[in-house]
Parts: sequence; C-alpha cells; structure tokens
Amino acid sequence: MRLSHTRTRSRADSASGSRRQRGESVSSGSAATAAGVYAALVDSNDDDEPAPSSSSSKPKARAMSPIARKVHARRVSSSTSRRFLTTPKRGATTTPQSPPAWVPPFARRLLRPARPRRLLLLLVVVATLLLLHWLGDDGLLDHVSTQPFRWLAPPEPPCRFVSPVEAYFADLARLRGIYGNASATTTTAGAEALRSAAAAQHKHSHHVFSSTGHMVVSKDESAPHPIPLLLALGERRWEELLARQSRTLAEATMEYERRYGRVPPKGFDLWWAFASENQLVLPDEYDRINLDLAPFWALPRKEVRRRLAKVMKMNEVFVLEIKNGRVRPRIEDKGGLAWEGTWPRAKAAVKLVRSFAHHLPDLNATFSIFDQPQIYLSWGRRSSLASLGLKGQHTSLLDEEDNGNVELGRSCPPDSALRTNPTGYEGKSFIYNSLEAGDFCHNPYIVPLHGLTLEAHTPESHPRPHSQLLPLFSLAKTSINSDILVTPLDQFADRTGRDPVWEKKSDARLVWRGSPTGMAEMTRDVPWRQSHRVRLHHFANNHSLGLTSFMVPDLGHGHEQEHAHANGHYGQLRQNVPPLGYRTENGSAWGVGNYFFDMALAGQPIQCDEDDGTCDDMEREIKFARFQRSTVMNKHKFLLDIDGNGWSGRFRRLMSTNSVVIKSGIFTEWFQPHLIPWFMYIPSKLDFSDLTDILAFFRGSPKQPDLMFDGTAKALAHNGKCFVERMFRLEDLQAYMFRLFLEYARIVADDDEDMDFHYDPLLHDPVDQDVSGENGDDEDDEAERVDRVPFLGAEDVLGGGEAPPRTTATSEQHHTAPSRTPRPLGGQNGKVTTTGPNTPPGEGARRGPESSAGSVRLPTTTAADAEATTDPEGDHIIPFDQAMAELEQPPSHASASASALAHDPTTASAQRRPQVTDSDDAEEDDDFM
Repeated sequence: MRLSHTRTRSRADSASGSRRQRGESVSSGSAATAAGVYAALVDSNDDDEPAPSSSSSKPKARAMSPIARKVHARRVSSSTSRRFLTTPKRGATTTPQSPPAWVPPFARRLLRPARPRRLLLLLVVVATLLLLHWLGDDGLLDHVSTQPFRWLAPPEPPCRFVSPVEAYFADLARLRGIYGNASATTTTAGAEALRSAAAAQHKHSHHVFSSTGHMVVSKDESAPHPIPLLLALGERRWEELLARQSRTLAEATMEYERRYGRVPPKGFDLWWAFASENQLVLPDEYDRINLDLAPFWALPRKEVRRRLAKVMKMNEVFVLEIKNGRVRPRIEDKGGLAWEGTWPRAKAAVKLVRSFAHHLPDLNATFSIFDQPQIYLSWGRRSSLASLGLKGQHTSLLDEEDNGNVELGRSCPPDSALRTNPTGYEGKSFIYNSLEAGDFCHNPYIVPLHGLTLEAHTPESHPRPHSQLLPLFSLAKTSINSDILVTPLDQFADRTGRDPVWEKKSDARLVWRGSPTGMAEMTRDVPWRQSHRVRLHHFANNHSLGLTSFMVPDLGHGHEQEHAHANGHYGQLRQNVPPLGYRTENGSAWGVGNYFFDMALAGQPIQCDEDDGTCDDMEREIKFARFQRSTVMNKHKFLLDIDGNGWSGRFRRLMSTNSVVIKSGIFTEWFQPHLIPWFMYIPSKLDFSDLTDILAFFRGSPKQPDLMFDGTAKALAHNGKCFVERMFRLEDLQAYMFRLFLEYARIVADDDEDMDFHYDPLLHDPVDQDVSGENGDDEDDEAERVDRVPFLGAEDVLGGGEAPPRTTATSEQHHTAPSRTPRPLGGQNGKVTTTGPNTPPGEGARRGPESSAGSVRLPTTTAADAEATTDPEGDHIIPFDQAMAELEQPPSHASASASALAHDPTTASAQRRPQVTDSDDAEEDDDFM
C-alpha cells in the first residue's frame, strides 16, 4: 500500500509539472493530489484480472482496499467540485474545462459561466412580458393586486344571482334625475286613482303574450315599454322555479311520480346522491328527457332492442358499450372516421358517462356523429306514440315507413300555423319563451330564414333523415325531431380569455364573428342567401341610406296622463314610479348599423359547391372579415350567439364573460329549462327585427346615447356568468346524462327485469331531514331571503293587483318558510299560469300528448311566498347594489368573507366550479355548427 501511494504521488507530481509547462495553473497541491489519486484508481485493476500489456518497465501498483477506495472517491468529488465552482485568482489564466460525465446535462448548462450581456437581456425580456401582461385590459393596479397573488387569496364565495328589476329601477331613477320628470313624484294614492279611472277606457293598450312564445307589442303609443315587463317576468319565473324544487329524495320521488305518472327508474337514489353532492340548483327540471323518451314507452322492450340493433349498424354513428361498469367507444363504420370530429366526440361521450357507468347495467347506446338531427316522424305517429307511452300502453303498429324524404309540414299538427297560415305575421314582438318561439310549426316565419329548414332533406343528404322512430342519440334537435338529445362537450373547455369588468369594456356595440355555416352544402339550387348567418352579415353591414325605425325609451316628459292610462291595465312595477314609455326613432340604415353592430362573416367561403360557382358567388358578394381573438371580443358589452349547422358550441364561453349574451336560434338544448330569458340572457328573433330595439334600450340610441339602462344590462351579464358557474358545470352535464341513461336503461332492458325504483323511507331516509327550519336554522334561512323593494310578479305585471309586502332579513314579523315540496306550474320552464287575455299561456298547453304528463296545475306561488322562501344554496336574488358592493370589495376584506362563509354549504361548490384563465389569446374558434 505504501508503494502504491508513492507511485501515485509521483505520477500526480509529473502530471502537475506537465500542466505548468503548458501554462496551466493548479489551484492547490491537494487538488493535484486528488486528481492523481483519481487517475490511479482508474488505471488500477483487481488482483484477479490480468494486467494490461505495457511497454513501460514500471512495476504494477497494488489494488486498493474498498475502504481506501471510498475515501479517495470522496476526495476526488470534493476537489472536482471546488475546481469548477471556485473563482480563480486574479491574473491567473484558465482554460474552460468540461464537467465530469456524471454531471447531468441540465446541471452542465447551469455550471457554465453566464455572460453578463445575455443575463441582462433575459431580465429585460422577462420584465417587459410581465409589464405587458399587467397592463392588460384590466389595468396595472388590478393585476398587481390580484393576479400574482391569486393563489394566496381565500376561496371566492359562490356567485349570487342579482335582480335585474332592481337595477332597472336604479337606472330609471338616475335617468329621471338627469333629464327630469314631474311624474316621478306622483304619490301612490294619486297613481292608484288615475289607474282606476283609466282602466275601463284603455282596455286595449296592453301588449299581448302569444302562445307562440312572443310578446306582441301594442300599437297604442300610451302602452309602457315592453322590456321592463319582460325583465319582471323573467325574474318572477326564476323565483317560482326555485321555490318548487325538491330538497330530499322523498320529495324528488313524489315530484317525479306527480309529473310523469310512474315511479322513477332504478338507480334514482344514486342519481339523487350525485345531484346532492354536486349541489344541483334545479334537480327537478328534466322534462326534456321525458319528452324525448315518451314515444319509446309505447313500444315493447323487445321492439326497442330490435330497433337498437338496427341503428347500431347504421353508417356515420358510434356506439358506447357499457359492460361490467366500464364504458368504451366502438365505431363499426370506419368511413365515419374520415370526419375529424368523430373520434373526439366519441371520447367526449365516454368522459361524460365514465363517472357513473358503474351504476348502470350492461347496455349499448348509439350516437350520431352529426351536428343536425335525423329523426323526422310524422305528427300523427309521434303524437300517437307519445300519448300511448305516457299512459303506459303499447302500440300494435310496429312497422313504420322509413323513406328518408322530409316534409316539414308532416311533422307539425294539422291546426298549426305552418299548415294553415304559413304567411301569417303577428306584428312587432319580443321573445319571452325561447322554447315556444323556436317552434316553427307555430312560427312559420322561421322556415325561410334558417339554413336547416331551407335545405332539402333526402335519402342522399348528410345526415340521412329517417321517418321511423329509432333510439338514436343526437347533439341537436328542433321542436319537430324525435332524436334523443344529449349534452355535447364541443368547445366546453374553451377559455374565456382576458375579460375586462363591465365598466372597463370599451365597446357597446353588438359583436359577432363566424364562418358561413348553417347549411350542409350551399349550391345554386338552394337559397343560401337566406340562411341565418348570411342574412346576419348583410343585416349588420347594410350601407343603404334609407330610413329605418326602432323603439327607444321615453321617460315621459309631459305624458303623465298617458302613463296613468298604461297603469290602468298593467299596474306599476313599483309604487310611486310611473312606468317607462317608448317612442319611435328614425335613422339611416347605414348609420344605425354602424352605431349598434360589429358583426360580420369571417374567414372564407366553406360548405359551398365550387363546381357550380357558389363559392365564387359568396366570395364576390360577401366581404369577409378577419376572425377576432376572444380578448378583443370581450371588450364589447354585448355578444351575439347564433346557430351554425347545429347548436352553438361557443355559447358557454360567451356566457362566462362579463358581457351580455343575446341568443338567436331554433335548436332545443339540454339546459333550456334552466336558462331563463330576460334574467340570464336576452333572446332575439331569427329575423333580427328586435335587435335594434333591444340595443337602443340598454345602450342608448344615436340621438340619445346617454339614455341607456346600462346597470340593467350589467345585472343580466352577471346572472349569465352565474348560470355558467353554477348550472353549466361538467357536473351538470354528467347529472343530465346520468338521469338520461337511467331512463334509457329501463326502456332497453329485458322484459322480465325490474328497472323501477321503489322508495322506502326506512331504507333510503333513515333519518328525516328537517327542511322547514325548525331545528334552529331560522336565522341562517332568514339571512338568505331576498331583501329588495318588492316588484310585481307575473300576476301583478300582467293582471294588476297589490304589491306584495316587503320581506327583509330584519323583519320583526316571523315568516314561516314555505315548503320546498314541488309546486310546479303547468309546463316546463316555470311559466306563470294566471289566466287572462294578456297573460303568458301555460307552456305545453297546445302541445297535446307531448306535455300531458305535466298538465296538472297547482296553485301558483304568490309574490310574498317567493320572497320568503329560504334558500341555503344562495340561488335567490339579492339586491343589485349589495351584490355589486360585495364583488367590488378590496382584497383586504377577503379573509373576513372567508370566515363568514366557513359554515356555508355553497363554499365547496365554489371551489369546484371551473376556473377562468386569462392566458387565452388564440383566435376566435368558430364553432362550425
């Protein structure tokens, strides 16, 4: 061992000397010694291995012991680290040396000396990017105070719906304070006297609520402005819809049996547990599923399975196979994969079903790959099957002709307007019920305005239509289709992008960009110029100098008597506040369009025939704009959503912004019973005749730009965003599909299999849950009540009546919370059912067997009941000013808010809701639907 050390040292000294001769510097003798030891260890061999041949006459060094080898290895590691990490002395010349092989690549890059200029440049680039990000749409201070430290902030409280009616009255008071109005000081007694005196003389000054889903505007100029009445109606519908929801499994079971006349499907208790865990806001509103599956109840289960086997062999479909609690997609038609959207949609369907597949029996479900519906039954066959199915009876006629040729009139009732008066026109109107307004059987003006109803549907079409009832799941349908509607995930995860708050949105025009979709294929044989998106482009970009007229608000200067006449029929929305009137304003089409709209087709001609010149015609006639990024569109206060080939996939992203969404279309969507018009969004007619009237109310007119109800629009935008955060989550889509598949499993099950749910209080509810506030929860429930100046509900707005008493959280009088046991109105969407010539008709009143299951009408909820209803979920409306004050609190108060919400059951829901990011600057992704 001594000899080995001696030779090692001499070898190290010689190596050190050679390095000095080459001009290299050695940091210390110990480092040289360690390097020499490392070289000796490398050159040494074990005793049992032959020594390599060498011409040198030096004796062979003996092998080191394991302990000595470890000691020298540590010395080598230490000296190597010092050699690369220590700074050489001044004046010493060094040659860059590469790190040893055991150093990872990323560490080698870090050990390399950084050049000062490169480091400074990198710091400047990073600082510039951060500055540009902070100087975004919301300003530097907003981002500095919230964005970098968002992860430190406590969880945000759940979004609370606000009162658009309250915001309207605040706007009205502000405007009348600016412009002045003597009639605003009218006393309650005086207004009541004027109203009673004029009631009999002005019976025809009211607007009419048609069964077509439209409010027909009165031609009497003394009638009040229709939009405040629509706002009151939408708010009232929301309160009544909430008041009738079930809170327990027992109530949900009872409500199911009352609505549909049968017991719930097997697994209903599991669905209710899922709904309760994810805090569904409206757990009873799933009438769409019952309507879609009603015709299948008239078919024997064996016949349903036979038709299922047939539809599984169709082209351009994919099948979800659920077996042993696992789900997987199956595509038999390989040609369907030629379209790039087939496989993503199949995977999206699997994603939705996977969360509850272990609760389902083995079954197969067939999905269409298309955006459009495919099942067009005749009205006679459809109504017959639905009527028998709702009664629990089977049809004896099992053979149906499936020729693939569609005539829209065959799918409409014989007494419908499309078959009796296709050119009828109700007059100027606004939509108050989007479901009925999209039914073109009773609104024939839609047929020549939408691409789906303009193009021919033949056996050669894509998708191929069917006139036979088939268990086919589709992503879109209209009022006449018999497809089974499902929840699409297309564009569900699209990012909102950087979205300024309402006050910092710089553009008050209505914005839209989209591709020229809407028809499967545009040729010279079809009137593609009348399709909805092409018409929208020309409507918004009309450069004509001809005059156009639209409705604008009138504060009522010198028209106290006329307002009193209007009050004679409608009553006042609020005591001491005369209703808002309206008048007509004229302007050139070019000037009005530039003031109100920023809408255009974008991109290039698509879905057109190049051979017959249709694409060239589109290129020549349409001035295509560029697509806009979402961050640019979010600067607008008003966003338009319109159908494409099918439903609009971008709707959820638009509703996630701080802007108001105006929606136009004819397709039925899964969330439609939950989405309340004039409370969460603004519906618009497909002929666009109401767009200028709507915008003139909310943003002002070219002649009076300051006469705008801006706060009211802000309240609608806020409620739309709350709808997405609380009712358009992934859990809401899964809840819909879960319940749909439970119902579907009962239809396709074997004949001898019991697929019903039988409620047992001892088994399913061993401990009764108190929902009436008798266990010391009165204070919490009282705090959730609506605290606002009372507004008139549907009965008062439309038929007169006294204003309800005000209910506040500090009322001395004890209010007993009404039971949340379901008390639904007739129909699906919580529409009021008061009678009268100017009252909105009960939904489904003329739809015959399709709605007969929900035809039982119980007493409606009074205004006082609606305001006194407890709401532990926080879904009832809070005052607009209070909600805005809560949202605008500085971050320093967040900790106090978090402690106050520590016991709130909605906190968990707020933590689970989707988070909106600010990093999306991609181009507007057109839905192509």
